[in-house]
Amino acid sequence: MWGEDMSFHRTQTIFDENHKISASQLDLSASLIPSFLIELSKSSMRNLRGDSFQPRGVYLPEFGLENEADVEPAIKVETVNMKPMPTRIEPISGGAPIIAVDVSSTKVGETGNGIICALRGALVLKDERLYHYVRYGPLAFHVTDQTQESLSKRLGFQQSKIVNPSTTPATYILSKLRNILERWTQRFVCSTFKNSIMLFDGSLTAGTPDNPVKRMSSILDIAKDNGNVVLAFSKATKLCVAGQRITNLLDEATPPCVLDIDPFVVLQFPSNPIQLLGRVHVAKLASGGFTFRLDVDREVPQEIALEAVGKLVGGDLVVQGYPESLRLAHILSTFTANEVIAIQRFVTQQYGLQMVPQFSLRRSLFGPFGTFNEVT
Repeated sequence: MWGEDMSFHRTQTIFDENHKISASQLDLSASLIPSFLIELSKSSMRNLRGDSFQPRGVYLPEFGLENEADVEPAIKVETVNMKPMPTRIEPISGGAPIIAVDVSSTKVGETGNGIICALRGALVLKDERLYHYVRYGPLAFHVTDQTQESLSKRLGFQQSKIVNPSTTPATYILSKLRNILERWTQRFVCSTFKNSIMLFDGSLTAGTPDNPVKRMSSILDIAKDNGNVVLAFSKATKLCVAGQRITNLLDEATPPCVLDIDPFVVLQFPSNPIQLLGRVHVAKLASGGFTFRLDVDREVPQEIALEAVGKLVGGDLVVQGYPESLRLAHILSTFTANEVIAIQRFVTQQYGLQMVPQFSLRRSLFGPFGTFNEVT
């Protein structure tokens, strides 16, 4: 449970007694959360006692389960002569373990001089019989003007670079924290497991300030050294080819199949600073399901990449075209409304915070008539 010293991180594991992983792999809690993030969490929360606190408003039917968006640069490839030739995928049963990871972040509330936010991650392993999961976190952080500089230095970027028209410094730091925890987890699973299919959320495009090429390349190298193949699925993509979203290219195709559009993308894609570390495909894995962008490590031979997709289709559920393991990782890492309320109650009691209602100008002016359902 949550301790007095903001040892608020925890790991939750479920394994079937007849289908255990080896003992060394069961003890994941210490490795899945880097110690420096735990120390950052403790130090940022240390001076919080007695502060005022405005909890984030939580309205259950409309609560945003994940308030961070995948950042992918918009790419338009003007290739008018492209003729889609999808490759049929043959399911391969019992081919390899399937491991998926995901990390979520959320804003918990505001204090007199900053915000309180939280991170949580999940790892899901699918073997021949069962789904197993490890859930780690949450980790809480108090981001203020005073802590932003120390957090920025510890996370490896200059505070002066975090401000842009679309985000606040505190929000940017939260994004960096989430990215670091996600990359740490990806590196961990790629180095711990062997001969497995690794499922990542998002693309393998790197070279942005939040996603350095060196960090992602290192993860992919570790995966290859251990016989793993990384498959990265993007729920939303801005990549367009011949005037249409790439997810529309397989509308008439019979699943399961993938379409290799990498040759068309690479020819017109600037190689610096953004780099495509993955070979870009479009994947349609189930009848009546959705179509997704699928990136596979560029250094993995195409034959092995297609075989890995076959092992995924044969070893995991893809009812809606999206791997069940990755779906579960997302669900298990995401904060629900009830969990945000629980964190709010915990930090309020733990640090003696003074609850302050959020000010509403509309309610002050209009009282019970200060609603937001007006049509203008």
